[in-house]
Amino acid sequence: MCTVLLRFAPDAAWPLLLAAVRDEFVDRPWDPPGRYWDGPAGRLIGGRDRVAGGTWLAVDPREHAVAAVLNGLPRDIPPDVRHSRGGLPLAALTTGRPPETAGYDRFHLLRAGLDRVEVWSWDGTEVAHQKLDPGDHIIVNAGVDADADPLVPHFLPLLRAATDPDPRPGLPPQRAWGDWLRLLAGDGLDPTDPAALLVRRPVGERTFGSTSATLVALGRHAIRYDFTAEPGPSAAWREVDLS
Repeated sequence: MCTVLLRFAPDAAWPLLLAAVRDEFVDRPWDPPGRYWDGPAGRLIGGRDRVAGGTWLAVDPREHAVAAVLNGLPRDIPPDVRHSRGGLPLAALTTGRPPETAGYDRFHLLRAGLDRVEVWSWDGTEVAHQKLDPGDHIIVNAGVDADADPLVPHFLPLLRAATDPDPRPGLPPQRAWGDWLRLLAGDGLDPTDPAALLVRRPVGERTFGSTSATLVALGRHAIRYDFTAEPGPSAAWREVDLS
């Protein structure tokens, strides 16, 4: 699974604060955040999946927006017509909406800006579109604030207790993010715990686990984007260059 935790406060100095963990097979190759795409997506910055060429999360520095995709259960789609969900964040940021859903496995697609946070959820039959109210939210593979996932009732109180950071560009990550870095450290849960934010487990001969984490703050006059390829209590965070 993947997880997005966010705080939406349209009237605040930083209207959108986002923390995200990407879970994937650890041997699937990927690139750290950068500019990798052509055309309208050329202005976007995000990590790149080397297998399909898309992304799990990208930032639009021009529009002060961020988009991320969370996978749902796969469908019985022939491989020659199945589309990579990694193109969905790019589409959301360049067109403001997801593409036609034919050929896609199930997903939840988030697009967040300074004054609106939207989620499109495709269940294989229809797309549900919702605009999130101001406040704290957690998106998991089961959906938005889905209490059926043990992660949500465990981490939502921790998210609500986290103080607003001071994510001005240029500050050291610990000073900039404070409680949010501690939140993404996983609260000491074992990676096999059903409520774990940071996961790791064997799947056949492969290992599935949390391969990266991201922090994004959208302000009216600035954006802060931090990334680590080693999520956990000893994570080495770095600020992503948005120039």
